[in-house]
Amino acid sequence: METIITQITANVVEEILKNIEEQGISDIGKTAESLLSVLKDGALKILSAVIKETDSAVLSAKKERKIDGITVKQRNVPRTVVTSLGGLKYTRTYFQLGDGSKAYLTDQLIGIEPFERVTKELCAELVQNTATMSMQKAATVTGAPVSRQTVNNKVLSMHDVVTEISRVENTPSELHIFADEDHVHLRPRRSAIVPLVTVTEGIDMSNPKRHKTISPVHFQGYGMDNHVFVDNVVAAIYEKYDMDRVDRVYIHADGGNWIKTLGTLMPNAVFVMDGFHLEKYLKKLLRLNGAAPYSGVVRKAIRENNFEDFAGYISSISEKQDEKDKKKLHELVNYFQNNWDSIVERMNCTHCGSCTEPLISHTLSQRLSRNPLAWSKEGLGKMAMLRVFEENGGRVTAEHIRISRDKSERSKDFNALRNGLEIYSKYAKDQVRSVFGSKHDWSIFEKDHAPSAFTYGKLTGTTILLKACAKLRAV
Repeated sequence: METIITQITANVVEEILKNIEEQGISDIGKTAESLLSVLKDGALKILSAVIKETDSAVLSAKKERKIDGITVKQRNVPRTVVTSLGGLKYTRTYFQLGDGSKAYLTDQLIGIEPFERVTKELCAELVQNTATMSMQKAATVTGAPVSRQTVNNKVLSMHDVVTEISRVENTPSELHIFADEDHVHLRPRRSAIVPLVTVTEGIDMSNPKRHKTISPVHFQGYGMDNHVFVDNVVAAIYEKYDMDRVDRVYIHADGGNWIKTLGTLMPNAVFVMDGFHLEKYLKKLLRLNGAAPYSGVVRKAIRENNFEDFAGYISSISEKQDEKDKKKLHELVNYFQNNWDSIVERMNCTHCGSCTEPLISHTLSQRLSRNPLAWSKEGLGKMAMLRVFEENGGRVTAEHIRISRDKSERSKDFNALRNGLEIYSKYAKDQVRSVFGSKHDWSIFEKDHAPSAFTYGKLTGTTILLKACAKLRAV
């Protein structure tokens, strides 16, 4: 074996010297590329020789194979597996086992699964690259001789990638939660909403040219029921922080119902209207016929939390509208009235500004919706999960890769996601158990729908207890 490797190494050195002699170093980039190709080819030959030696060792162990009832079915069966070095070609022996089944024992010894055409390590690199680039570019950058369809299949077949939460040593006095949604195209001619929640400890404004969030953790909820997604996020927050030490939780959002549910599960929560959405609705209001002169007084009424004056100005504006615009005005007034407290908070707040739209743009939109893309439901679910995992500092490894899954298995996994991510659900159950104990069966609280004043969507025992935990901590 050593002789074979020594000979291959000698041939590689000889080839390197030959390349340098023929090409010189006047074009160092071209020479480096040529040498890399020689080194990769030599490494593949060494691996092939090692695998052949391993297969020979199994064949030579006749006594041990006889005891286990293992016989030779076919010798020198060829196989090619794509690795980060390129296509690895080798031969191995097909055995019949004592129980009557058949297997390539050498494949098992070197960690190659049946039907594995691309190594899991290379698949992990390909999948990781797709978080920031197209399927085709991911294959090109990696240098793997695979098609973009192969890359797409690997993304669809990977295990769920989830950010595990670790407890922080020092819990801050306030937390800021930014919540919004991205709108994505689905095939054929449909659309989907991908909710995103980012939990931070505030915004670092030490650099006046570039503010950044402090210790952000992102969560996306595509494929989950809204109440399950909210429960998952709350469980992760409680897992990371000692909420008894948090004086205020500021929730920056546009007033969506599922986002408001967060407030019922967070101690001392304060809703703050997102600045982008507030300005958008103010502009809609002030663009109506004759409304522009009221800009200053309308904003003043909001800052002073004077809804009576605000309503008076709206009444004056309404007199100048036709029936169509009166309907628009009515919808706008409903929005302001339903979110009045959070709008006043935004107009008067001294804490950090809102960055929900930039977070959506950077975390989701640049990969999911900015370009003219259309996704399958399963593809969108995997890519949204992968984007958030990558933004949270996660790296895809071989353990996240499955060789393949058929369409029915992918659909089954996607539907199972409605019940939430297993690790976050475990956080929630552990937290409830630590506060209330595990002697009671809280499933009796399960209902199809909760009272609208309590929460949004399905009401579960876990949701009830998480809300109870929030109330206890707010006392």
